[in-house]
Formats: sequence, structure tokens, C-alpha cells
Amino acid sequence: MTPRARRIRAGIAGILLVGLTSAVAPAQTGNVPLSPEAWIATDSLRFTAYLGRPALYINRGVALVRGASMENGTLDLDVAASDTTNFLGVAFRAAAPRFSNVLFLRPGASGTEEAVQYGPAFNSLGVAWQVYHGDGANAAVDVPRNRWVHLRIELAGPVARVYVDTATAPTLVVPRLVASGGAGLGVWAGAFGRGAYFSNIRYAAAPGSSAEATAPAPPAGTMLGWEISSPIEAADFTPAALPDLGRLTWQPVEAEPEGFVLINRYREAPVGGVPRDSTGAVLIDSVMTGKIAGSRIVYARTTITAAHDETRRLQYAYSNGVVLYLNGRPLAFAMNPGGLRSNLGVMAKVGDAVYLPLRRGRNQIVFAVIECTGGWAFAARLDSGGQAVGRAGSQ
Repeated sequence: MTPRARRIRAGIAGILLVGLTSAVAPAQTGNVPLSPEAWIATDSLRFTAYLGRPALYINRGVALVRGASMENGTLDLDVAASDTTNFLGVAFRAAAPRFSNVLFLRPGASGTEEAVQYGPAFNSLGVAWQVYHGDGANAAVDVPRNRWVHLRIELAGPVARVYVDTATAPTLVVPRLVASGGAGLGVWAGAFGRGAYFSNIRYAAAPGSSAEATAPAPPAGTMLGWEISSPIEAADFTPAALPDLGRLTWQPVEAEPEGFVLINRYREAPVGGVPRDSTGAVLIDSVMTGKIAGSRIVYARTTITAAHDETRRLQYAYSNGVVLYLNGRPLAFAMNPGGLRSNLGVMAKVGDAVYLPLRRGRNQIVFAVIECTGGWAFAARLDSGGQAVGRAGSQ
């Protein structure tokens, strides 16, 4: 386990693991009973027969196996989507029902590269799939309805290998799992309901690798030192002006190894959508207010110290929207929820930048990061040719 993973586990274990373990030592291998006492769930469970075999049904959310512990090893199970199922999959390395890694299938995207999806579901039932997307997070596969499909997930240190249905080679290889600080496992049916079925659930824990995973180095100039505020609701947000930052509560946060701050790790994210008209078209003018009903906003701040007055370019990334402020003045406003620029609203890691008129001495950068659904994150990289820069805190 990496030092970062140990810090995460130490920080959350005392409050998140309540109710996940039984009075006996956690099992390291076994066939999971399809009975109420074996599970802890965020939604009601039903134990029934489906497609000719005993099954567990959950309409939405996640159900974890009580007493199970597997950081490394193999998880096998069969899953079945009905005519109405949106999503179905598994939760693993879970610290709590609402804090886990997730691998899931989208029956509605069968045959496309959106059919298989990996991502963390932190402080939410929803996965941060717009942040974790593309190579190492998605794969194409057929996902039939009304048929049992086998899933096999092999966990070994930072890597997950996923086999779907009859595949003999991995359908998806996740090269770096997101550190979650837990070892629970279970089934997942998404935040929007419509139900899914699970059967033949079994797991076998294995020793982890003795070698530490090598974390990727963020690009030169990445700003790593940030503080974030408590969240505010859309109705209380004024994009053109900062609130009194001294009246907000701030928390130092760590960037992920890739260099972006995953706000889902620290704050409960909304699970909603963008406003649309009767035809399903996005109401662009409403989105571009930055005050989408049901969204939440977190302020993030850091400082840049300049040796003299100068103009520097800041590259940035975000999901789903952002307002950038320099020394209290708004400089840039950008939105990219699903349906606005593309159907997916995936977080673009490159392509957005703003020129900062820095003054000699300390300069405060503030991001207002707007989240609707699908992943809450941001990143900033100051063109400098040097190493990571930026220091959390006020001026």
C-alpha cells in the first residue's frame, strides 16, 4: 500500500467502516449467501428467482457483503439486466457503501466503448465517470438484456483486469485504481434506479504485491497545493463576484497523482442533470448562468508568488463548470456538462487556458467549481517550465 493510501485509510476508517464488518473476523474467501443477513445496502434488497436461478435484486444504489474483506484477489459473479436496467456492476475496495471503486456495465450502450466503465464512487452513489474516462476506464463489449452475463475482476495492487461474459482475455485493464482506503466488496446498480439482478457471487482474497506502485508524475507547473471550501447550492452562487472568503470554512486537500483535485473525495456531489426543453435540447442560456438547479459549487484557492509584474498563462481543466478569479476579479467562465458541448460532458484534460496578469508578490487564485453530475474535479497548470507550483491559503 502506498503512503498516500495509508493516509487515506487512517483518515476515514474510523467513521466509514461502521456496520460493514460483523463480530467475527472478515472472511477472505467464500460464496456469498443470497440472504438478508449477508448484506448491508443503501436501498431495499429482494431475494428472488430470475431467469431460472436464485438472485439478489436491488433497484438502485449499492449493497456490500457484510464481513467481506478483499483488497487484492478475484471477484466472480453473474449479472442480469432487465428491459429497464440502466446500470449494473460491482463495488470493490469499499470503505463504506458510498465510498468505493466501481466497475459497471451500460446495457443501453451495448457494443460501444461506453459499455464498460470504471471509476470511483466517493461520497455518492454515482461514479465520477466524466473524470475517469477513455483509455484505462472504458471498453466496448456486448451487454445483452434478459440473460446472465459473467463478470470477473482480478485485483492486484494498482491494477484491475476485467473479464466480461465469455472473454478469455481482459475486456478492460485499469492501470491505476483510485486509492479508496477500503477492502469491502459488493454489487452496484447506480443512482437512478430501474434495478438489476446478481447471482453466483464469490470471491477469493490474495496477497498484495510487495512492490509499491509508481505514481505518475503530474505535468511540470501543475498546481498541487489547494484548499477547498464547504459546498454551496446554486441559489447562493454569484459567478461574477466572490463571497467573503474569510467567512468560509476551508480544508487543505491533496491532488491525485495525475495532478487534478478530485472533489468527490472530500464533498458529497449532486446527482442531477442539465435543464432541457420539451424536445430534450439543452437550455443553453440557463446552463451558462452557472446556477443550474440542483448543482453544487465549491471554491478552491491557492496563491502564486511572482518576482515582478508579469503575464503568465494558466492551463486548466474542470468538471462540470468553473469560474476563475485572480485577486478577487473574475477572469474566465466555462461550462461543460453533458449535452452542452457533447453528449457525455467528459472532463477535457487539455485545451483551456487563461492569461493571468500577475502582480509582484502574492497573488490569489480561486476556482469556483460547479458540479451537476458525473464527477467533480479541477486542475491547474501554470506555464513555467519548472516543477509543480502553488501554495494553498489566503493572501
